[in-house]
Amino acid sequence: MSKIENTSNQKDIYSVWKDGIDSFYSNIEKSIPQYHQAATDLFQEYVKAWNNVASSSVDIQREFATKAGIKSNLPESSIKMIHDSEEKLNRSLSVQNKISIASIDATKQNIKTWNDNSSAFANINKSMVDSLVSSFNPKI
Repeated sequence: MSKIENTSNQKDIYSVWKDGIDSFYSNIEKSIPQYHQAATDLFQEYVKAWNNVASSSVDIQREFATKAGIKSNLPESSIKMIHDSEEKLNRSLSVQNKISIASIDATKQNIKTWNDNSSAFANINKSMVDSLVSSFNPKI
């Protein structure tokens, strides 16, 4: 049995670190669904809170106007302007959502490419080490 084969059967520093790294990233991968759910829940609560604020504000203003006897009828041109503004806001939100999702997808692809390239780079380095070591070690 060669010296290299003998050390591979024992726990060396590299095996210990590799096991630790694998365990660490395995735990991170297991927690991803929890983070995803927590972020989704947080965003939904945020939207619900702002919807509540906006709706409550309109309701309070309506109640005040009614009790104060203020007429709240609008001319047709004002109603059209409000509807046009709403439509433009919704279109803007739609475009923003598409851009955000495209940005996230592009970032994900960049990270994937970096990961693929780093794996290829690691394989090249491994081949270089194998070549270098084999030239110094006599064949047994």
